[in-house]
Amino acid sequence: MSSFQAGPFNQAQTPQGTSTSFLQQGVSRDVVDDNLHDLNILWGSLDTFPLEGFGRGLPNELITLPELDIPESINSELTAPMTGDTLGNVRLDSPLSDDDASLSNFQLPPLQHNEDSQDTDNVLHTSESIPSEPHIPWRISKEDYQLTLGKIEHVRHILPESFSFPSKYVFCRYIEGYFTGSHGHLPFLHLPTVTVAHLTPALVLAIMAMGAQYRFEQARAVKFYKASRALINDHINLHSTSNSLYTPGSQLDTIDRTEKTHFEVLQAQIILTTLGTWGNHDLLHDTLGMAGQMSLYLQDSGLLLHDRHSDDGSWLAWIQQEGQRRTKYIAYMICNVQTILYNMPPKILNSEITSILLPWPEELWSATCAADWKSLRSKWAKSVTFGEVYSQLFRHQPNHRIYSSLSSFGYLILIHGIFQQIYLAWESSCCLPGSSEGHPMALPHELLTRFHTALRRWQKGWETSSDPSITPASPKGPLGFNATAIFRIACIRLHFNLGPHRNLGTADPDAIASSFCNAPRPTQHSLPTGSRPGPGAALSPQAMQTPQIYHAILQSIHALSIPVRLGVEYVARTQTLTWSTIHSLCNLECALFLCKWLETLALNPTDLHRDTRRLLRIILSVLREADLAQPGGLGGEFGAQQLRRMGAVLVRLLSKILKGDHVFEMMHVFCDSLQIYANRLENDIDSDISA
Repeated sequence: MSSFQAGPFNQAQTPQGTSTSFLQQGVSRDVVDDNLHDLNILWGSLDTFPLEGFGRGLPNELITLPELDIPESINSELTAPMTGDTLGNVRLDSPLSDDDASLSNFQLPPLQHNEDSQDTDNVLHTSESIPSEPHIPWRISKEDYQLTLGKIEHVRHILPESFSFPSKYVFCRYIEGYFTGSHGHLPFLHLPTVTVAHLTPALVLAIMAMGAQYRFEQARAVKFYKASRALINDHINLHSTSNSLYTPGSQLDTIDRTEKTHFEVLQAQIILTTLGTWGNHDLLHDTLGMAGQMSLYLQDSGLLLHDRHSDDGSWLAWIQQEGQRRTKYIAYMICNVQTILYNMPPKILNSEITSILLPWPEELWSATCAADWKSLRSKWAKSVTFGEVYSQLFRHQPNHRIYSSLSSFGYLILIHGIFQQIYLAWESSCCLPGSSEGHPMALPHELLTRFHTALRRWQKGWETSSDPSITPASPKGPLGFNATAIFRIACIRLHFNLGPHRNLGTADPDAIASSFCNAPRPTQHSLPTGSRPGPGAALSPQAMQTPQIYHAILQSIHALSIPVRLGVEYVARTQTLTWSTIHSLCNLECALFLCKWLETLALNPTDLHRDTRRLLRIILSVLREADLAQPGGLGGEFGAQQLRRMGAVLVRLLSKILKGDHVFEMMHVFCDSLQIYANRLENDIDSDISA
């Protein structure tokens, strides 16, 4: 049995202002010191956290994993907190409006620019000279607004009869809502050069739909969604019989107008699919169908088989190729998100994207001129394909040098690939010996070890990469932050296949809470041949106390501890715009995983390993920080009822974190479902005590 190591986290200084209130409650100073020590493991040596985030990297080596023989990971340092009124690569030339107030702490730094330059007002950069001023897509000129109106009027006969285009200032508000809210998570448009008036109407309307959603104007978001959808359907009908859009012999230095239109329609589908996946439940079925159309187009067109790559040194040609590449990968990832959220088979498989080059780093993508781009590109090695890097994660002796040139976007794609393979491993184990009602209780031990090794390699590579970011307000974008959420979900899914047991597609909190209650407990090893436990059964608590499952438990604790460190009420009320939806889903799975793990331990609480007790004390320390800890158990003794109640309190904690206002409807569904689930857990515990 492994033991806890004294690492950089538990050698840290004591954070200020933690747990002093417990001294007033008669808690001994030794207990308070233990509490601080446990929290230092999670939160590192920072006396205070920047508003946007985390301590140092992902917890990894708290518990040794000797059978994997993987060296201790290197903790990434947190980027200094950002200040000012900047966003992305552009500087706002006026104070933030009331609409932007909640984002003021999360602005990104500008690249250097000429303060004396004149306003170019949305002129597309057609040359590679240094731009006179940073480009702001939502700064719409009268001419560009009229140009957009003309394009909409040209397709007016396709749009719903009730459709009307908004005024210039409303139009600008929605464009700004998209680029300041959603764009960082879907970075396929090149912010320094994109001009909204030059985009196809379907994409413009999709951007407006998402922008309206980020301005909390759901009714208008649905209106623009339906208008964009009508144009997408018309485009598909017109081109349903066309052949592949890409031919290997086509020119690399230009993009055919028809192909540009096809890609922009694909981008519109991605935006609408994202909106419907997380937003209005009435759009869900249409969104799922649109994701199928999107994946079918990519497969039939041959775009997944070929990746344009030009070494001619042209910045504009590179922008076009990189934008297409990013579009394909984002389509792949949104289909994966639907798999995570709704337990649907992935529509684009890992095997279909092996020949596509991974995206370049965000600092290269956000370069504002050819000179900056050329200077930055000289620092990076040649790009590699998904297949080249992904295979290294599973090899006995991988080439570690290949990871050094990967971007945060590349690591996000790789962790999506690992998750998809874990999902398919569970599905391929269906109805095999050891299954319960057709659902496998655990993955084979050999598979567990291989996946765990791949996850550890991914984490080590991510932490030592050129742009690891663990905050949503990183200057290099939120993609690294989003990658940590998928990473934690993948860690959990190795041991707890919660996907079939959530019923999230109903958007009914009662039905979802019932599914949570009936979900089986996590297991560690494959069951002996011929054994068939009943619904909700689990292996003995011994199987829940191994180094591999400890890693998933520690990741889950760390994820839930971050809002506690920042302040539950503060996060609930102020940071819902900057914490991505995938993190809310990740936290949901973390809370359920920990709750079910605690239920399993409660079956035999007298046989808890030393490391298990340490993890339990860390959980208790987090709950104390949130003022949710129950009396008892301060000396390290955990009874069955206390373990079960700790699980219920963790669920209650996450419901409090999610109780604030949210851009997307699904977050409210999560919150309501967790509240109902916590009530049922607490009622069951109270009933058992009174019985």
